[in-house]
Amino acid sequence: MLCIDRSDVVAKPFPHVAKSGILPADLFARLKRDFPDQSYFDDQQSETGAVGSRTGAGTGFDIYRGDSAYDQLIAKSEAWAELDRFINSPEFVSQFLEVFGPDLEALGLKAVISPNRYDQQLVEPRDVLTAQLSWGERVRLLLARLRIGKPGPARLFTRLDIERSTKGYLKPPHCDRANRLCSLIIYFTDMAAEGIEGGELTIHRSLRHTDPSSHPRHPKPNEVETVAEIQPAANLGVFFPCSNNSYHGVKPVLTPGKARDFLYINISVDAASCW
Repeated sequence: MLCIDRSDVVAKPFPHVAKSGILPADLFARLKRDFPDQSYFDDQQSETGAVGSRTGAGTGFDIYRGDSAYDQLIAKSEAWAELDRFINSPEFVSQFLEVFGPDLEALGLKAVISPNRYDQQLVEPRDVLTAQLSWGERVRLLLARLRIGKPGPARLFTRLDIERSTKGYLKPPHCDRANRLCSLIIYFTDMAAEGIEGGELTIHRSLRHTDPSSHPRHPKPNEVETVAEIQPAANLGVFFPCSNNSYHGVKPVLTPGKARDFLYINISVDAASCW
């Protein structure tokens, strides 16, 4: 479904794709037509508050796969149901491997990835999305590091988060959670056309001259440098493996009263880390 292939990969500072028209034009048009209005986000926030929110309290809204508002959207819109069927499938894993498979060993992937191990019933709840690893996750990570022998294929699942960020939203340079195999961001707002200042996705290079697997996932400011800024535009997608050097962030959204709509999608492993 994604309109990308191996030739679209930019190798440095970490393998990634940034491509306009990442979804078929007809599908994107239907998704944009049915993009949730504010009532969906308000209803979801009334149920969950800021629990597990990627946008943060006061700087946006989100609807996650597994939320009641998400279920209502999928039931109402065939376009969103179509996207959900692809994201929640072994085919999504296969396309990721076709695009980034040759890069994964050098990036330090520790998990064995097989599309056949995709679990369509597994949904990650909001309450596990803490800023720091929970004690349970820390224990699982330690046990994984102590495990002897080659592990079997990891159990896989996906997230599909519908995000609306507003004035004040920002992200410092970081890597996504260590159990993420990859992240895919798809923008719905054309920031230039809407006159929205700020909100650029930033790409950062590590200043460490070491193997990517040894990099911290949340670097200090003096450990990275910005090498690119990507302005969100409709149907622009950014796709990358979530290796320990996949540093990215978001510049502050400065314009009040307007929304920066996007999707955050990933394939994850049912473990504390795959890197």
